[in-house]
Formats: sequence, C-alpha cells, structure tokens
Amino acid sequence: MTVATSELLSASKGAELIRSITARSCTRQNLEKLCKQGKLPRSTVSTSPVRVRADLLIEEYVSNIDPRQSVRERPGIAQAVLDAEPKAKVTQQPVQPPRVVKPPADEELPDYTESKKKTEYEKGLILELERKQKEGSLLDREDVERAWANTITRVKSRILATASAAKQRIPHLDPEEVEILKDMLREALFELAAEGER
Repeated sequence: MTVATSELLSASKGAELIRSITARSCTRQNLEKLCKQGKLPRSTVSTSPVRVRADLLIEEYVSNIDPRQSVRERPGIAQAVLDAEPKAKVTQQPVQPPRVVKPPADEELPDYTESKKKTEYEKGLILELERKQKEGSLLDREDVERAWANTITRVKSRILATASAAKQRIPHLDPEEVEILKDMLREALFELAAEGER
C-alpha cells in the first residue's frame, strides 16, 4: 500500500498501512482505540472520526505499541496465541530410581579453614555485585534484552518501510521495481538474522 506522506488516513486505511509495513496484526478497532486512549498523539489528527497522519503513523506505532499488547489487554485470545506457537517435542524419559547418596568419609571432607575461606570469598563476590547494582553500573539482563529487542524491531520496521518511502520519493518506480526492492531488503534482513544465530 502506498500513500502520500502528508495524507490523512481513516482508521481502516491506517490499520492496513500498519499491517502492510510492520507485518503486525492491527484492525480498525485497534487503531481507533489507541487513538482515543492517546497512545498515538503525534499521528492522531482527530478521534471522531479517527484520522491519522500517514507520515508519522508507522514510526509512532512501532515505538509506542508493544507487539504483545493485544494478548495482555485481551486475555481471551492469549490461549489462541499460545496454541498457535509451535510446541516443543516432549520425549518420554525413562524413569530412573532415585540415587542413594552416601555421606562422604571423614578423609573426603574438605578442610574447615578452606571451606570457610571459599564461603567468605563467594559472599564477598555477591556483596560486590549488589554494590555495583545499587551504584547503577550493572544492568538487569531482562532490561538489556528488552531494549535490544525493541531496537531491532524499530530497525527492521524502518528498513522494511524503505521500499514504500522510495516509491513516494521516486514516483517513476514501477510496482514491480518496488517489489524487487522489498524482496532485496527482506533478503538482507534474513541474512543478518542467519549471521546472528551463528
């Protein structure tokens, strides 16, 4: 779908633009709800009827809206989403009897002094990590992964939107040429993803 960058779109056309560029599921009702809740303030021109600016919609949608939002806000579809994900194969492991652990003989026990030193050393490491975390020099792994995933999603969406932007800036491009450009961008993204999995 190609639109002029300054064009005002209805909720239906805006949702269609979001689906075509970001490959995320978006309906007219979703977009109207987001606009009325004020989650797309820069691209929303009016809320009754909903009119959005085409040139700001995609960027604002990708940066403000979590792709898992619809699952969280509407728990009724959460099970359907989970059912759609591929399930890992469950292989039946043979049941093994519990092992009986014999207490170590006195000669196998570590020296008390050595054990105490090791324990104190480990406690010191834990305290140092806690101190660094409170100072702000350590970050939670989940926060870093979430920020990185958001960055990758924004970059991917921006790259995939390049073909539509090229059509708008170079009006003499044929639809076939735009499709070739889209295919080349997708191939580049697939290659980058394959390199990242190594």
